[in-house]
Amino acid sequence: MTKEEIARHIAFVVRCSGAATLSYMLANAIGLPHPVWASMSGVIVSQEKLNDTRTATAGRLFGTVVGVVVAVLVGSVLQPLHADVAVQMAVAVAIAAIIARRYPLVRVCMWTCPLVFLETDPATPMLVVGFQRGAEVLLGGVVGAVLHWISEVVIGGLVAREAKTGLDAGPGQRALHDD
Repeated sequence: MTKEEIARHIAFVVRCSGAATLSYMLANAIGLPHPVWASMSGVIVSQEKLNDTRTATAGRLFGTVVGVVVAVLVGSVLQPLHADVAVQMAVAVAIAAIIARRYPLVRVCMWTCPLVFLETDPATPMLVVGFQRGAEVLLGGVVGAVLHWISEVVIGGLVAREAKTGLDAGPGQRALHDD
C-alpha cells in the first residue's frame, strides 16, 4: 500500500468522524432541534472521491430543499383540512417521487418529506419545521463536503512534497522513497 493510499484511508475515517461530530456540534450550538440530521448528512455526503462527494452534496442539498418545499406545501394545504399525517406524508412522498423519477440526483427529497412530517409538533408551524429540517441537513452536507475538500488539499500537499523529495534525491536515495 502506498503512502497516498494510507493517507486516503486515514483521511476518510477522520473526515467522516469529524463531519458527524462537527455537524452535530454546530447544529446543537445554533439551536436546531434535531442535530442528529446534521450529523447523518455530514456522513452521507462523504464519498471516496471529491467529485463524488460534490455530486452527493449537490443532490443532498437540492433534494432536501425540494423535499422541504413539497412537505410544507402539502402540509399547508392538507393540515387545515384535518388530513391525517399519514395522508399528508403519502401525498408529499408521491409528489417527491414524481420529481425524483425525473431527476434522480434529488432522490433524497422522498425521505425528506417524512422527516418534516414526523418531526412536527402541533405548536410549531409547518414552515418553521421545514426550515429546521432543511437547515440541519444542509449544515451537515456542507460540513462533510468542506472536510473532504480540506483533506484533498492536505493529501495533495503531501503527494507533491513526496514527489519533490523523490525527484531531488539521487538514484540511490530515490529507492528509499518508493513503496
